[in-house]
Amino acid sequence: MSERGSILPLIAGLLALAVAVLVAVSTVSTLTLERHRLMALAELAALRSSESFDPAALRREGSRVRAPLTSAAVASATRDFLASTPHDFDSLQVIRADSPDGERARVILEARWRAPLLSEWVPVELPVRAEAWARSVIR
Repeated sequence: MSERGSILPLIAGLLALAVAVLVAVSTVSTLTLERHRLMALAELAALRSSESFDPAALRREGSRVRAPLTSAAVASATRDFLASTPHDFDSLQVIRADSPDGERARVILEARWRAPLLSEWVPVELPVRAEAWARSVIR
């Protein structure tokens, strides 16, 4: 019995495994990058929203100056910021834009991520969510 050609199935199997790992790694990398991009956008929106206070409403409390925020002002500033900022997210939604404590702005964004390489092991699309908080400090 000849052993000639018996290594060919082993090489084919290793190549198939290498391709599967490559697809998985590239897919996870794109998901991670998409989440980081969404987080950066949420942080920028929260930062812009934290500056949506009324300057006439500034109050001094001891050694610090407090800039009171309202949920309506934060939501409006977030909508305005996202409308004026170019982005290429699929189905970008503002889940929440408010000020639960009157001092910090909270922005929660959600977008849909689509897998760049379709396969049976990787879902076609997933929701990606990012939450950011920001506060104005006036000295």
